[in-house]
Amino acid sequence: MPLNREKLLEIAVDVVAEAARLARESHKTYEVSTKSTRNDLVTTVDIAIEGLITSRLHSKTGYPCMGEEGHSIDSFAGPVWVIDPIDGTMNYVMTHRDYAISLALCVDGIPIIGVVCDVTADTVYTAIEGQGAWCDGKQLSSVPENTSFREGILIADVKELEALPRLTQLVRESRGHRRYGSAALECIEVARQQAAAFVHLWVSPWDIAAAQLICQEAGVRVTRMDGTPLDTRYKGSILAAWPQAHSEMLQRLCIDPC
Repeated sequence: MPLNREKLLEIAVDVVAEAARLARESHKTYEVSTKSTRNDLVTTVDIAIEGLITSRLHSKTGYPCMGEEGHSIDSFAGPVWVIDPIDGTMNYVMTHRDYAISLALCVDGIPIIGVVCDVTADTVYTAIEGQGAWCDGKQLSSVPENTSFREGILIADVKELEALPRLTQLVRESRGHRRYGSAALECIEVARQQAAAFVHLWVSPWDIAAAQLICQEAGVRVTRMDGTPLDTRYKGSILAAWPQAHSEMLQRLCIDPC
């Protein structure tokens, strides 16, 4: 199938919409188990959604899929779909809000199409590389270039605050601290200008690939916490922030090899 980005985005949006319906319909009938820790949950809905998305994308595009709940690939060469069936599974189980379905198409490890659905809010964020970021068909405004982190909210997990005393100090200097429990939605808060920065020490490709592109298309700077480019083929840290806020925070947080 030719790589027509507009058509591929249309396919991705349709598949994510179908997956979101399944998530809503199944929120009282799922079963829960744990993975690495008692707070690392997976539900039968996660698995069903990943299976649904993988099946639909394979039949419509033929591209390989990599997902959080088991679908793996041998190589990131060429086009690969990257899936997080429910980003924020704990939220899905405990509160039934602040969870997302995240889908990105990466080519040689670089996101070129991104779709993130905030299921409870019934809101869909999309981006095509080089064509801007959109929310329900309305283009997101570019984030402020010359605004300090001190003028915004910072998003980080308690683990980051415990591990990085310098980050705790930045939070004290900012307008406040928030945590939502979905890396994709937290990252997009920066693109929406609801937060100045999102910091996380350890994200996986499926957590962030789609949101990374959406943020970058809205003018957000997205790097590792040492300032190196974010490579979605590998797990690692993330600092996503408005341009001036990013520069300020990187200088203060700088983790080798800065």
